[in-house]
Amino acid sequence: MQNPFTHTFGMEPIQYISTVQKEEIVENFSYPNPSEKCYMITGVRGCGKTVMLSKIVDDLSESKDWLIYDLNVTGDMLVQLAAKLAQNKLVQKCFVKSNIEISIAGISVGVEFNKETIFDIHVLIEKMIKVLSDAGLKVLITLDDVSATSQMREFAHTFQGLLRSKLPVHIIMTGLLSNYREVTNKAEFKDCTFLTRAFQVNVEPLDYSQIAVSYLNVFDIDEKEAIRLAKMTKGYAFAYQVLGWLYFEQHFNHKVKNLEFEYTSELIKYCYSKIWSELSDREIEITIALVELNADNEKVKREDVIKKLSNVKPISSASFNIYRERLIGKGIITASMNRDGYYTIELPQFGEFVRQYHMEDFV
Repeated sequence: MQNPFTHTFGMEPIQYISTVQKEEIVENFSYPNPSEKCYMITGVRGCGKTVMLSKIVDDLSESKDWLIYDLNVTGDMLVQLAAKLAQNKLVQKCFVKSNIEISIAGISVGVEFNKETIFDIHVLIEKMIKVLSDAGLKVLITLDDVSATSQMREFAHTFQGLLRSKLPVHIIMTGLLSNYREVTNKAEFKDCTFLTRAFQVNVEPLDYSQIAVSYLNVFDIDEKEAIRLAKMTKGYAFAYQVLGWLYFEQHFNHKVKNLEFEYTSELIKYCYSKIWSELSDREIEITIALVELNADNEKVKREDVIKKLSNVKPISSASFNIYRERLIGKGIITASMNRDGYYTIELPQFGEFVRQYHMEDFV
């Protein structure tokens, strides 16, 4: 019997819980003149950013009006986009030569398009999208895992120009909140207004009741057990998949002996070790202090965290605020909305991960 869950990052699972955020993006893009043309989906590693993007693409792909192009953010995105646009049959008819090969070198010597010789890839992209626009087609560009790179900056300027030309181009990006903040804070990106003002969608935790219903239906268990499992995930999308996968393997294939231990192990292997490796020394000290104060099980006062840290290495209030914001951006902690200064660790089993493997790091 096939396991309906997965622990492969970014893979579209059979069992998926749709969110209001995903539905709102799809609905907005369904309008003739969407209120937003650029979305930035952010969140902690494993919160479901890439899967949400894939589901949005699936929904929009059902319409013949949409042309969707996924670009690799580590390469030259302009060349990629131009090459993919050139594969469209409507666009191909505009080239003097068939089977045109798109490259920066090729553009520099001139490309014949609609009886014009074009020497600039930005101009070529705009003219190709204009052809598609005249045919009533809309273009969606997707970028997964964006960061502050020179390629991203150049692409941002081109996309901004397409928006100014009032062409039907749309973009959905995903990325860690910390990486997106780096993009918006870097001086060289300040003139990329569409990028810095993109409508930000911070992926919210899944609803416990929806998780419980999903588990109840798949495993044919009682409500009490389904709710227990749902609470174990804390609404974390990757945890929902991992726990579901392990529970299935335990009860249907009898391959899992200790569910909770293997659950924690899988979260560590595929997610938490990476998150931990990206923390600075001071961020590690604050995280360990929070774990020692049991912040994964209850709210912890800001003053108690600072006092705990000061026993090892004093920290000013201003410095603490900087590192606190970084930890929030990386999804390690959440802060109370009011001014009472309470913090919690929301990632399931993250406190146990720190207790078992990293308490000695706090010296």
